[in-house]
Amino acid sequence: MNHQEILLKLLEVTENSKDSFQFLKLFQSLEPEKFAVIHASSETLTESAEAFLFNLKLLQKLQLFPVVVLEKDGVSYANLFYRSPASKMSLESIKDSLEEGQELPGSRNLPAKWFRNPSQPLESVVSSLKEKKIPVFVTDQGGSEIYPYLSNLCKELRTKKLILLTARSGLYNSADKKISILDFESSETLQKEDESLFKECKKIFEYTGDPNLQIAITSAPGLLKELFTIKGSGTLLRKKNKIEFHTDFQKIDPKKLNELIENSFGRGLKQGFWNKEFSGIVLESEYKGCALLQSTPWGTFLSKFAVNEIARGEGVGRDIWDEMLKKAPVLFWRARAENTISKWYTKECSGLQKEGIWIYFWIGLQEKEIPSVCDFLRNLPEDLESKQRIDS
Repeated sequence: MNHQEILLKLLEVTENSKDSFQFLKLFQSLEPEKFAVIHASSETLTESAEAFLFNLKLLQKLQLFPVVVLEKDGVSYANLFYRSPASKMSLESIKDSLEEGQELPGSRNLPAKWFRNPSQPLESVVSSLKEKKIPVFVTDQGGSEIYPYLSNLCKELRTKKLILLTARSGLYNSADKKISILDFESSETLQKEDESLFKECKKIFEYTGDPNLQIAITSAPGLLKELFTIKGSGTLLRKKNKIEFHTDFQKIDPKKLNELIENSFGRGLKQGFWNKEFSGIVLESEYKGCALLQSTPWGTFLSKFAVNEIARGEGVGRDIWDEMLKKAPVLFWRARAENTISKWYTKECSGLQKEGIWIYFWIGLQEKEIPSVCDFLRNLPEDLESKQRIDS
C-alpha cells in the first residue's frame, strides 16, 4: 500500500478523520522508543491473532513501532507473524531459533525483530528502529508475573502508553458497564475479575514514577480505535487531572492560555478580547483545557470552554466541567448549532433555546430570568475571527 492507501485504511478502521490525524501527528512527534508498549495475552492471541497482526502491520506502515510483549506460550504464534500457512515451522524449531535479535527464516508477514528475554531492552528496541521493524519481546514470564516485567520495561523505555490487550476489552463496574476513563486514585467498585487487573496497573503506574503514563485496556480489534480516537475503545487508566481555579490572572501564562483557546476553536481571538473583565478561570494545570467565566446579574456566563484536542480523550473536559459547576451552579452560555460539542451541551444543560445559528444553554436559571439571559446572549459580539485558521 502507498502512503495515501495506508491513511485511508486507518480512517476506515477508526471511522474518524480529524482525530486520527491529530493523534498520528502526536505519536510521530514522540521519540520512537517511547510510543507504546503492547502486551497481548495468550487468550487475546487465541481469539484475535489475525486482527492483532493487521493492526501492527498498519502501525508499522505509519512509521510507528510499538514494543510488543508476548508470553512464552505466545511463541507458537510466530508462524502467523512470520510465515505463510504453506510453510510452517514446528514450535520447537521456533523456540530454538529465538535468540536475541535473531530473525526467523521464511517470508515475513510483519517487519519485526524478535527478542527472547532481552537483557538490554532499550538497545534491542533501538536496533529494531534502525531497521524500521517492530520489536517483539518474548518473555518467560506468564500470568501475574508479567506485570512486574511490564513495570520494568515501561520504566526503562520511559513509555508514554502501556496497552493491555484482553478478551474483555476493558474494565467493568459492578453494574456490568464498561468504564471509559478511570483514575488510578478511583475507589469505584469493579467486577471481581477486573479488580485485580486494576491493582496491577496501579502498581505499574506507581513503579514507573511517571505521572503522564497512561494504561489502556482494550481488545486486539479495538487497538487502532483506542490509539487514534478521542472516544477510544476500551478503558483508559490515568492520573487524575489537576484542575485549578484562579481569580488572579497574574498567575496565568497569557501566551499558553491564548494558544489553548485558539487551537481548540481553530480560529484566532479578535483583538481586545483580553480587555474584558473575567471573574475566574477553571484551568487544567498543564493548559490542556479551561473554562473562562464572567459575572452577570443573572449568574455566571461561560465565555469560553476550550479543551486541547488530544486531551479530550483523557477526560480533561469532564473534570473541568465538574469543577466549574462547583464554582458556578447558575451558569449560561451559547454555542453554534453546527458545533459538535452542542450535542454534549444538550445533555448537560437544564434548558436551551435555539435561535438561528445559535443555541442558548443554561443551568440553574429561574424561569423569569431566561428572557433577559437570552437577550444578553443574542447581543454578544463575536469573539473569534471569522476565517478558519490553517495550521502549517
